[in-house]
Amino acid sequence: MKLIAVKPIYFGGVVVTEGESLETLEQHGRELVQKGYARLVDVDNSAQPEQPEQPEQPEQPEQPEQPEQPEQPETVPEKKAKK
Repeated sequence: MKLIAVKPIYFGGVVVTEGESLETLEQHGRELVQKGYARLVDVDNSAQPEQPEQPEQPEQPEQPEQPEQPEQPETVPEKKAKK
């Protein structure tokens, strides 16, 4: 989760000052935002979607269509009528 520090934060062995960005795990980031130490980075997700709606299928070369064979009607043996 990407955040921007609102107050100085000791994070990862260094002090992150106001206005600097930092990246942390989701839960830790939510805690920092809730306590007022950081705010979320405004990111335009329309440029780089994290997950496409449908996974892309690898392109397969088109195979030439073969002409369809006309179906042969099934021959059903006719029943002889009883006299």
